[in-house]
Amino acid sequence: MKVPREPNALLDSAAMARLQHMGVVFAFLLTGVVLVSLYAGFQSAIGQPVALLIGVLMGGVMIAVLLRIALVPERRYTGWVRTVTNKNARYLFGFLLVAWIASMGFLASLNLPANTVGGPALIGLFAGFFIFMGFIWAVISE
Repeated sequence: MKVPREPNALLDSAAMARLQHMGVVFAFLLTGVVLVSLYAGFQSAIGQPVALLIGVLMGGVMIAVLLRIALVPERRYTGWVRTVTNKNARYLFGFLLVAWIASMGFLASLNLPANTVGGPALIGLFAGFFIFMGFIWAVISE
């Protein structure tokens, strides 16, 4: 077996070029398999485009809200931070808590299939967590 004298000779060889091309083909095929399996998994959601669009929009709204929350430490106090940190914040979060309970109860009473109610229920779950944490924080921080 012949050992290359230069350290980069193996990397510049024809065998490595073939491996590189095979890697690109493998990555392309793997991407195709993932896309086909995702389509099969979301076929029911794609069949109901209104529910899919509403779920995507609700997810986008949730990401935008979380982004605003994450950027607050860089800007210090803003208007909405003063609103939720004053002494009357417990009433705000209490109202939000009652509204969350009513909306989740309404969502459950619709008797929708799981693939339709899943997106709004997940977003409601996350919203409920933040509402409960805000309510606890507002009540304790007096």
